[in-house]
Amino acid sequence: MPSPFARAVAAAAVTHDRIQGEHFTFAPMKYDTDRNAPLISDPARAIVEHVLCPFGESAARAGAGAFAQAGVKPERAGHSTDRPFVSLDLSRLAWRPRTGDLVTQEATGRRFRIHEVLPSTPGFVRLTLNGI
Repeated sequence: MPSPFARAVAAAAVTHDRIQGEHFTFAPMKYDTDRNAPLISDPARAIVEHVLCPFGESAARAGAGAFAQAGVKPERAGHSTDRPFVSLDLSRLAWRPRTGDLVTQEATGRRFRIHEVLPSTPGFVRLTLNGI
């Protein structure tokens, strides 16, 4: 049985997506016979255009750079990331997104490859992206 808040989350997501969302094109990819060869288009899953998704560029992680605070020794530079992400309502695609699928930001033409598909609230996933 879904959470009693699932319906409220879904209703709020529609408004959130309209305000924060951008249009993306999702192009499914797959491996041919050789896993070491480049990915090719997957004809079993159709390309989906004009998918409205919130897009974000992650900020640097905590401790990624030097800082100054009274009584605290400045830290050494640490790991930081600027990997962008998309929050996707799964009902907008007829298929599940997979690692390696292509995502194109329609307004700018920037192209990404899905790096990781992470669970989010029910019915949604967070897709971390690598620019190509």
